[in-house]
Amino acid sequence: MRFFGLVLTLIGTLYLLDLALLVWAHRDWWRRRWVRRLALAVPAVIVAGLGIWAASHELQSTTWIAVGAGLTSFVFAQLTALLPALLITAILRGALHVWDVVRSSSHAGSTVPFPGARPPPEELAAHTLNDAVPESPGRRRFLRAGLAALPLVSATTAAAGTLRSAQTPSIPLIPLHFPDLPDDLEGLRIFHLSDLHVGPYVSLEDVEYLVERASALVPDLVVVTGDICDHLPDYLATLQCIEALTPRLGTYACLGNHEYFRGLPAVRASFERSVIPLLVEQGLTIPVGGARLHVAGADDPRYLGDAAAHGRLRASVEASLQGAPSDAFRVLMSHRSQAFDTAAPLGVHLTLSGHTHGLQMGLGGRSLFEHLLPDSYIWGHYGGGATQLYTSAGVGHWFPFRLGCPPEAPLFTLTSKPVVGA
Repeated sequence: MRFFGLVLTLIGTLYLLDLALLVWAHRDWWRRRWVRRLALAVPAVIVAGLGIWAASHELQSTTWIAVGAGLTSFVFAQLTALLPALLITAILRGALHVWDVVRSSSHAGSTVPFPGARPPPEELAAHTLNDAVPESPGRRRFLRAGLAALPLVSATTAAAGTLRSAQTPSIPLIPLHFPDLPDDLEGLRIFHLSDLHVGPYVSLEDVEYLVERASALVPDLVVVTGDICDHLPDYLATLQCIEALTPRLGTYACLGNHEYFRGLPAVRASFERSVIPLLVEQGLTIPVGGARLHVAGADDPRYLGDAAAHGRLRASVEASLQGAPSDAFRVLMSHRSQAFDTAAPLGVHLTLSGHTHGLQMGLGGRSLFEHLLPDSYIWGHYGGGATQLYTSAGVGHWFPFRLGCPPEAPLFTLTSKPVVGA
């Protein structure tokens, strides 16, 4: 219940901020009856959504979780998008008001430039042209309409992000160039599944369809980097769906934070009934012709809020690489992309991660928040040469919103040849 309390606090704070801006800075909008009714109905929608979500969570009903969480998420997205729109609009309206005051003052302080005699026609014409002319009603209406459009655009964008969260995951084909790649690993295909979050928004049928599409691409290795299923009764069934992939080098998984949230003993029990090995602070070496491939799995620290948590992640990465042959090509599965900071100096060639969902907003193939959090490796390809990282935007999500950051399950091809356009 603590989680729902935090969500209520966050949404309630957003609502109060939006309401304060609306009442204080946009009084003409607030006077409209439909605006007041809509604004005052929002708390009831928030309470209803959270109530349905919390009750269905206890009952393990994915249908009603989707209804409650979806409703709550939709309201959250709308309130979040509305806040900057109202703020920007308030600033622009304030600037227009200051401009009006300045114009009025200049008119009030002006004096007649030609007292007594009538000026020559040419001087009168020049004075008339240079004198401030009151702004036309049409221009003022246009400005008001433009300002009113900002909240409408923000609401439409938020709704679009909610709708786009339901799109089918893509399978981007991504070549990765490693100059010293062993010949026997040339062209090796690795299929990366992360953050499926099977439950309210991703069904077992969705996983089956994704697996069917991936099977046609014939991957050599499949890695699953945590947050597999949010509906514990379907955890084993989700693993069995993934088992339909039959790569020649096997399928392997590591833990994510949601595995801990769902209950690690039950998750481990599901893996024990599956043919997919769960690698937790351990790895295994696979012969591939004359080359060797070491696949390792880090544990998840459950959160990365302090130095101790980062230390646990660092120790977990180190433990997973114990016994890795010095000549092996090393692939690390870590739900957290921050593992790359430890893995790269230890000689891990490829780290595959998830968790962030790209913060579910992107532009040009990168997270919209990339420059704000440069050390978090939010989404996409990082590094180069002998040590590289890819952070997947994930197949699913627990918060149904994606804008410019579509769900994905990438297929990587290892090559020693330079990648054109990279």
